[in-house]
Amino acid sequence: MGPGINLISTVIAFVMSATFIVFVCTRIICGRIRRSRFQTQSGIDLEQPEEQIRGLEPVVVAAMPTLKFNSEEFNSIEDTQCSICLGEYQEKEVLRIMPNCGHNFHLSCIDLWLRKQSTCPVCRLPLHDISEAKQMRAATFRTHSHQTSPDHSRQ
Repeated sequence: MGPGINLISTVIAFVMSATFIVFVCTRIICGRIRRSRFQTQSGIDLEQPEEQIRGLEPVVVAAMPTLKFNSEEFNSIEDTQCSICLGEYQEKEVLRIMPNCGHNFHLSCIDLWLRKQSTCPVCRLPLHDISEAKQMRAATFRTHSHQTSPDHSRQ
């Protein structure tokens, strides 16, 4: 009975090992497929060439308000972590505040996001309105200053 039990134990161990290897490989392959589908469905591919990107100009992003994090001033636990990287804010860390909705993020996280996207990552409020309004104001100011200059009035 000894050699038969050894053979059965060996076969069972081999089958369990093979099943485990197949399980692990399947998980890895399915995870890669899911990630690639998510990237194509969401339209967020941080590896896109720059010409396809519809984010905000760096000047517009830099003009958005910032705030130093202070745990005493933030009310809820949800406000104490970045919604992009899910990392906790550290004391006196600089955060960028979205102008329309007030959501806040790590400076580096949101700046990368806004190079690729033009909406708030949490509520999807469009931020193009801000940049377009500033550009319109700047264009109006340039047009107005050219019309009132002495060189244009003589021609």
